[in-house]
Amino acid sequence: MLDFKESLLDRALKKNKKICLPEESDKRVKSAKKHLLSLGFEIININQLRGNGEEYIDKILSKPFSKNWTSEMKSNFLSSNLNLSLLALDNGDVDCVVAGAVNTTSRVIRSSIRIIGLHSSAKWISSVFFMLSPCGEKLYTFSDCGVIPDPNSEQLCEIAFQASKLHDLVFKESPKVSFLSFSTKGSAKHFKVSKVQDAVKLFSKKHGNIIHDGEMQFDTAVNSTISSLKMPESKLSGDANVFIFPDLNSANIAYKIANHLANYQSLGPILVGLNKPVNDLSRGCSVDDIIYVSAVACLQSN
Repeated sequence: MLDFKESLLDRALKKNKKICLPEESDKRVKSAKKHLLSLGFEIININQLRGNGEEYIDKILSKPFSKNWTSEMKSNFLSSNLNLSLLALDNGDVDCVVAGAVNTTSRVIRSSIRIIGLHSSAKWISSVFFMLSPCGEKLYTFSDCGVIPDPNSEQLCEIAFQASKLHDLVFKESPKVSFLSFSTKGSAKHFKVSKVQDAVKLFSKKHGNIIHDGEMQFDTAVNSTISSLKMPESKLSGDANVFIFPDLNSANIAYKIANHLANYQSLGPILVGLNKPVNDLSRGCSVDDIIYVSAVACLQSN
């Protein structure tokens, strides 16, 4: 994966973005920060931001969630490194935030929605994991592995669109989107299958220019021989690179199987749908994960 990783860091460095890694007490974050600084990235320390306290209090007061807050509540809110980094992002003092090595995904997302808010084009926040094969010959996008537990058809359509856009941005290749199921083109009848079928129809109407197909089983999505047997007319022909899972159970299990049994590196969860880039980390993340998720955040900050 060396060439892709080098390219990712090089492209991110050229963006000249200010990164904040608020969980500075974590040893992995410290190591990642040291490496990023050695490459030339600008990392903004939390202590650099504390001097803007009064300005950030004004920011808090402008948010709907702070109505009727006491002075103590405002002070407690600012005592959180995560909240402080997000207020800095909202204020334009940093360009992207990467957290989650210590904080839970739910806390990162909840605070991000409160402070940063949803992008005008998005109805929901979702997430992707970039899956990098050990030898570097395969690059995949899995979604949604970290946010929406049981997406409906409209949400699946939105998840697929956001994932395909990010795949194109990060990997610089055309997305080929597979809507996954335990059924292939009606081989099984079930309301969970119908949900995926409806999502495919909706996606075809809204984003017909993006190569996609479904519903399909995973083997049909990645194996050309099986695809020719089960779905001979498929637009993907067993060559999908963006996988849309029907629910959080299957998505989360799948990426961790690929991670731990097949030695794929998983970068994420990368959050999509926010006004500005905030990326989450698995609490089991490595130093490498933090470095490359930070690079992705720089690319998202346009």
